[in-house]
Amino acid sequence: MNIRESIDNAPMSRYQMMVVGICLAIVLSEGYDLLLMAFAAPELETEWGLSGAQTGVLLSSALVGMAVGSALIAPLADRIGRRRLTLYCLIAVVVAMGAAAATTNAVQLGACRVVTGLGIGGLVASLPVITAEFSPRRRRGTMIAIYTCGLPLGGVIGGVVVSSVMDTFSWRASFVIGAMLTLVLAVVVWAKMPESIDYLVARRPAGALDELNATLPKMGLEPLSALPEPEIVTEETSSQSFLSGRNGVRTVLLGLAFFIMMAAFYFATSWTPKLLQESGLSAGQGVSGGMLLNLGGVAATLVFSLLAVVVSSRKLAVAALIGASIAFVAMSTALGSLATALIAAIAVGVFVNASATGLYALAPDCYPTAVRATGVGWVSAVGRLGAILSPTLAGILLDRDWSPSSLFLLFAIPLLIGAVLVAVISLPTTDRARSGARRAAQA
Repeated sequence: MNIRESIDNAPMSRYQMMVVGICLAIVLSEGYDLLLMAFAAPELETEWGLSGAQTGVLLSSALVGMAVGSALIAPLADRIGRRRLTLYCLIAVVVAMGAAAATTNAVQLGACRVVTGLGIGGLVASLPVITAEFSPRRRRGTMIAIYTCGLPLGGVIGGVVVSSVMDTFSWRASFVIGAMLTLVLAVVVWAKMPESIDYLVARRPAGALDELNATLPKMGLEPLSALPEPEIVTEETSSQSFLSGRNGVRTVLLGLAFFIMMAAFYFATSWTPKLLQESGLSAGQGVSGGMLLNLGGVAATLVFSLLAVVVSSRKLAVAALIGASIAFVAMSTALGSLATALIAAIAVGVFVNASATGLYALAPDCYPTAVRATGVGWVSAVGRLGAILSPTLAGILLDRDWSPSSLFLLFAIPLLIGAVLVAVISLPTTDRARSGARRAAQA
């Protein structure tokens, strides 16, 4: 019995939807935790007398932690299991968020934010893998798209909650709320989330058969009398192979695509309100442009979830990156005119978020089980470097008299390069063989 093919061919059960729902709830919570500093920063500046540079370090510290967590912590999921790593990362975030509420200076808070980022980095790299592994192939892109909505929606919800809390209490209460929410989710993961079936079959830890037989019937599948034969270890499936051979090529191509996508994404989300204002619009109109960009992102993930049923994640990612390039060019020509700038902001939001969704949906398919979390973690880490560097680079160039239009144009060609990189990535042989077998069976 090939369990992976059984999951791909069976309808998605309520149990599988519950697992994906837990992943979505976690990423919603982590969106709150990650973006919390943006809402707390003004009060912190007043209370502690922070300079702009100190505030900037606090705002970026979690992103630095995320980059390190994606590279060094997420790969542990291939060794100790997806469920266990998720639980450990959630506990780390609980401790860091709770400790942040008790800090008395920027250094202490910055350290807590780095630890928070480490935990979130491990989560946001491993949760798409769990979502993909519990989803049938025909619904995988849809489930990843729904999952991807979680981070921006968590930030939106966090903004609403934090603004209400700060009117009555202080910024510390918002961190306590984040710690409590994450603690609840840690308990849910401990009580309800199963270990990844792909991991149990590939790694065969003690008690793997019992865990499989406890999970499979809940998914509408027959229990097993013995563990399936493990995947034959080849150059592509060795646990050390994500940087060698064909896997290494995939990691380089996908990592560069992630870097370009996240650089453009965080430039757009961080600087659009300010650049609209620099181009002659009012501060309120600039904020409106930023809000429309984010709303366009939510719409993009919903549309992607529908298209992913009939179109491959690779094709959608390529199309989204090309669309993002065109949208950035449009934005560069629309600045200064309120109506056209707001329309262009929506287009930028749609296509950069669709690009992110597409790459996160494609990434798990680029690696065999033995190196899946490791590979996704590393390409996510490379992407996080783009997220850290691009807002800083934009500020430096703006100080050197670059125009807002030139800054948007700067990202147009790299986005096209990203589309080419995604288009030439070859999927693992096992995936191509399965696709061929399915087409032959349907003929």
